[in-house]
This record gives sequence, C-alpha cells and structure tokens, in this order.
Amino acid sequence: MTRKYLRITEVIKICGVGEEFVLRLEQENVISPIIRRERKLYPLDQVDRVRVAHLLIEEMGVNLEGVEVALHMREQMIAMQRQFNEILRLLGRELKK
Repeated sequence: MTRKYLRITEVIKICGVGEEFVLRLEQENVISPIIRRERKLYPLDQVDRVRVAHLLIEEMGVNLEGVEVALHMREQMIAMQRQFNEILRLLGRELKK
C-alpha cells in the first residue's frame, strides 16, 4: 500500500534537496504541508512539486516566481489531459453502442 503523506526527512531524501529548500518553498507558498498529530506531513502531490521545483531552479535556472508559474501551468496541463482522456473514454463507449 502506498503512503499518502511523507515526513520532511523522506521528502529530502526522495527529492535530493536540503531541508532549507523545502522550508523555503513552504515559506513562499509553493508547497503546502498538512499537520497530523502535531507533525508536518507532505502529500504526494506536494512532494512532486518539490521535485519539479528543484529541477527548475537547480538545473534550469528558473527563479521562484517562474517556478510558481510553471507548476501552475503544469497542473493545468495535467487536468486538461485527464479531461481529454475522459472524453476519449466516453466517446469510445458511445462508438461501441
């Protein structure tokens, strides 16, 4: 079973970043952890945002404002892809009738 939330130490290890990087993304509202049992946890979608933000900043030289824009656009594209796939699924079902 896949866990839905990770601790900061796990995020750091998975994404290959420092704790300061994760905390800076939080401070800038690029990511949003949740609090459970007085512990800060990161949903998997937020871990993915950390990974992509690190890639954009460290490997492509994008600043934080650019990261926010790129992450927003990425989320919109993913949502559009899901909608497109749903339309294709419904169309396929209609054609089978």
